[in-house]
Amino acid sequence: MKRSHWKSFIVVSVLLSLMAAVFVRFLAFHEVRAERLNWMFDDPAYHILPVVDSSVLIFSITYGSLIAYLTIYRKVPHAYVLLMSTYAFILLFRIATLSLLPLVVHSDLIYLEDPFLNDWIYPSRIVADLFFSGHTALVFAIYLLSGKKWPFLVLSIVIGTLLVMQRVHYSIDVLAAFPFAWCAVSLSRWIGGRVFEKS
Repeated sequence: MKRSHWKSFIVVSVLLSLMAAVFVRFLAFHEVRAERLNWMFDDPAYHILPVVDSSVLIFSITYGSLIAYLTIYRKVPHAYVLLMSTYAFILLFRIATLSLLPLVVHSDLIYLEDPFLNDWIYPSRIVADLFFSGHTALVFAIYLLSGKKWPFLVLSIVIGTLLVMQRVHYSIDVLAAFPFAWCAVSLSRWIGGRVFEKS
């Protein structure tokens, strides 16, 4: 990896860490606000899809997709930088959308068991981080960054469906994840292209 690539990697790593720290602090504030407002969405998908605990599958798809991407592109210098910057944008967008639409979960919620998020990222039992789905956005972003390898597209649809079935997200949270992920990838590529063209 070129020296300039290492610099980009370090800079983006720091920025992503800072954005993640801001996001965690925001979630604590957002949780209280959402509970106070008590905005719910009467989701028609809930009348169709059964309630199913899919924590293991959701965990496996999320981190399996991430590991697969990092393995496939382990020799591509800017692939990691693009992924990290994309996720930083996803977090930034989520702060904006959660602020505008602070929904609360349905009473049928089955808490999502994610050892990584629950033990290391989220400060407490956070459940109101709804609009839009970060899990779906991440997997769909991996699909876009991978050159549109179709298995990742299928997995993004599957994980979105599982999240709705577990009542972790409303269907609108999942649907909104796709355009926001596209925007995050587009911004990352635009910035990354300008950086790497000069390297």
